[in-house]
Amino acid sequence: MKFNLNNYLLVLFSIAHINLSGQDEAFKRELINNMIYAIENHHQLEFEMQRNERNEKGFTDGKFYAKLKTSPFMVYLKNERPRKGSEILYIDGENNNKALINPNFFPYINISLNPESSLMLAGGHHSIKEIGFHFINNSFKYYKNTYGDVLYKITDYEGLYEWNNRSCHKIIVNYPNYEKLKYRAQEGETLYKIARKKLINVGKLREYNPGIDSNEELKKDQIIVINSLYAKKAIIFIDSENYFPIYQMIYDEEGLYEKYSFSNLKINCVFKDEEFTKAYEDYDF
Repeated sequence: MKFNLNNYLLVLFSIAHINLSGQDEAFKRELINNMIYAIENHHQLEFEMQRNERNEKGFTDGKFYAKLKTSPFMVYLKNERPRKGSEILYIDGENNNKALINPNFFPYINISLNPESSLMLAGGHHSIKEIGFHFINNSFKYYKNTYGDVLYKITDYEGLYEWNNRSCHKIIVNYPNYEKLKYRAQEGETLYKIARKKLINVGKLREYNPGIDSNEELKKDQIIVINSLYAKKAIIFIDSENYFPIYQMIYDEEGLYEKYSFSNLKINCVFKDEEFTKAYEDYDF
């Protein structure tokens, strides 16, 4: 048999490509699993967060400082913008499950609101109960169950990047079956309940169904429009040291839809009990 160098090199290249591809998918699987593990095993966090979310008026520009306990859920938030100095305190099971708000403007009276109300959302995409990392964590767990190993094929690993003085793994996930769907409401459902049940964005549901409030109870069998998945594309920077997704860019059918960045993230914080009360000396409730 005549030896063919070109064929031999082609075989070697194919074997190397298969091995590298397998290693790459194994690495992406490990990276995503490490992110999920980190989020689920660190329950007390302190951070600053910048949020930019698209709505009918353009992009919001918000920034706040937060202390967060995930089990049981409690959060203190102080805004830098848009309402500088305003504060929110929410604790599951307390204050009739309403958020306590210091609006920091005249007449300087604290108010309590349902955390999922339109006044609290104020055109935003998430309620205070979703602050932090558990929503993206639950989304990735859902995608793992939905796609199986295909998740790692639709995820591109872009390498290590420096973001905000942190070394981060950059991944891009392109979801192949993102689309609009018609949905028949069940009795007692609201846009917000549907968004949480299906892990999609209540902001998109408001956009697709103008005139329907997030907490408006829908009629049984009422037809609304939803999206099949949370995002068409996601670009995520995962901190190479602690594996938290500290920079997230989410795209829909029109382009960039929301952007979240976390800075000064501290994990495994030890908070005093009084830090989640309105009487704490550093707060202005």
